Amino acid sequence: SFIVFSFWRFLLFAHCVFLCACPLDMAGMSWVSGGLVSSLLLVDQLSLLSSSAAATSSSSSKCDELLAKHVELAGPMDVETAFLEEAVAPVREMVRQMERDEAIACADRALASNEMPLNIGIPVARLAEQIALHPSCLGELKSKSEAEIRCAQLYFKIGIHALQVVHEVEAAEAMWKRALAVNANEPERARIRWPTLEQTPTVYLSKLESSRLWDCSNWPFIQKLEALAPELLEEVQAAESRFSSAYPYLKRDGSWQNLFLHRGHEWDEEVCAALPLLCSLLKPELPTRVGVPYATRYNEEVVIFRSQPGASVGAHCGSSNAVINLHLTLAGGKGTTLRIGDIQRELSDGKVFCFQDSYFHAVDHSGGPDAKERFSIVVRVMHPNITEDTFSGCNRTEVVADLKAYDRTEALEKEVERLREAYRTLADQTRSSLLAKAETSCCEANFSLTA
Repeated sequence: SFIVFSFWRFLLFAHCVFLCACPLDMAGMSWVSGGLVSSLLLVDQLSLLSSSAAATSSSSSKCDELLAKHVELAGPMDVETAFLEEAVAPVREMVRQMERDEAIACADRALASNEMPLNIGIPVARLAEQIALHPSCLGELKSKSEAEIRCAQLYFKIGIHALQVVHEVEAAEAMWKRALAVNANEPERARIRWPTLEQTPTVYLSKLESSRLWDCSNWPFIQKLEALAPELLEEVQAAESRFSSAYPYLKRDGSWQNLFLHRGHEWDEEVCAALPLLCSLLKPELPTRVGVPYATRYNEEVVIFRSQPGASVGAHCGSSNAVINLHLTLAGGKGTTLRIGDIQRELSDGKVFCFQDSYFHAVDHSGGPDAKERFSIVVRVMHPNITEDTFSGCNRTEVVADLKAYDRTEALEKEVERLREAYRTLADQTRSSLLAKAETSCCEANFSLTA
């Protein structure tokens, strides 16, 4: 099955290269419909945790009182006093009076505003920690494995993020230590196992190697993207109207937008029709680890980021340590820095930069006199060393309901069929384009003879 799969992937790639090299009309190219563009990273993760939370009444009087007293109207807050017992106790009491899903919906309200002021980052972090410590949330550390989204781990992550975004690093480190201390006397599988403050993803797979930076040669297809960067920039700029605000919760200053092509393991047909070259290059390459279970629905994605000079994106980390970001800058690299922990790199147009998404990273787009609008393609791929053994001791993931019943051969066969179907579509489009060109040439020749 693997040999057949490799053949079809190669055949599709070769066909895509042919299409890219020939002056054919590719405007009609489309892929499998789907995709999901959302505005808030953290709210996305909340929806994964509990679908019933969204149905909880947003007009809950308990939530109204909690947010009014301790979040929305709290105003500027001193971080040193915000986490003292006398300040935490009333928040804890109000959270414990709610059912877990009601508390989650309440946190959703605190996070969901696209214009959430930074001065409530501290009270939001305090609220998130108390939700993490809700008895029902704590129970998931024992009832779920590290390959699943666990309520306590998610909300400690949210609290740490909120503090990092407002530069309260010491408070974030203190919260990280409190997270590690939860269930300290229990087996490791019932604890939060983040190795450092730099790496606090929603799902942390302890058997995976961690490194801030990765050798981009692990993904040879990225070289083709680098070679075609000018053409890709032209295509992306033509689709400017499709961009929307990117993760407002993380933006500190300026304009930061995104456009998803591939999300939730689906290609967005409408977006791919507008970006046929980029989709044709990446369609044969994803998934990158066929036959290996996904940990979360965000394991592999394709997104384009757009920022204006002066934009600043706060420190944040991804949903899982099973994801590597392949970051290709098309324009605006000069004056734009990407920080991953204590590593800082200036981006370079036409060059790719590969790093592990689970480490805290931030972007600053300088507003200097020579600064230009930035466009970057980010391909989020699975960790190159992830295998089925990575999930040993786990019963399920957020994507695979039963790991024991997972069939690698079936997964390979499905991928072969997907590639076959994509190849058939490309073949039909190529024939139509060639016929149209032939008819045009014939008409032109007849007109010349007549003249």
